[in-house]
Amino acid sequence: MKISKFNSARLRNAEHISLANDVLNVTRAYDWVGANVLNLQTWVQESNIELQEQLNKLGTVNETHVVKLADDAFNDSWRALKYVVKACLLSPRDSDCKNAAIISELINSHGVNLHREGYPVQNATVKLFLKDCASNPEIKGAISVLKLNSFILNIEVAIDTLLAAIAVRKNKKVSEINEDETREIRNRLTANLIKMFKYLEVMSEITPGGELDIMIKQINESIHKIEIALKKRANKNHELEEV
Repeated sequence: MKISKFNSARLRNAEHISLANDVLNVTRAYDWVGANVLNLQTWVQESNIELQEQLNKLGTVNETHVVKLADDAFNDSWRALKYVVKACLLSPRDSDCKNAAIISELINSHGVNLHREGYPVQNATVKLFLKDCASNPEIKGAISVLKLNSFILNIEVAIDTLLAAIAVRKNKKVSEINEDETREIRNRLTANLIKMFKYLEVMSEITPGGELDIMIKQINESIHKIEIALKKRANKNHELEEV
């Protein structure tokens, strides 16, 4: 029994991975006693993991010197606000204590130690903090009374600078990942899949009508699913070109 042909070049990275996962799931279910297919499975699995790791690199932001400096600037501005608010809480004037308590509660509600969080949590939380500072009348009044506007502005500038540095790093990181390297990994996964397919075809011819034929049918279903997606994508692109 034959396995359906597929055009590797037309597959997206996710479709490569999806097909490999399907093949591994199907072949794992078979009792391979007396049939040495374990190496073939290992090769497919390793190259599949390698491609996934390569794709993860594309979305990874490493902490470069520029990002670190921007993050340090944010941490300094955030700590400065906290210390000033703590000082205001000790003020002999009731109005200062009252307004400092409002800002202190706001800081606590968003996370006192934001600098210990990862970038996604830290940056999103700071944006919410700044939104409250700009939209809540009570908070705006407290900031004005305590003359904290410059501290809030420093935090806003610092977080925008950090976000810009991360965005630049992302773009640079993507450009640094060599496309040839990704293509080589994809080709390696395809080659290992083809080796597996050839082995299954040969074995199914030796013992036709058994479990191997069932496995090949399941793999063909997976390939057919991907081919349908490719056709739909091609039709959609054609429609967009016409428009």
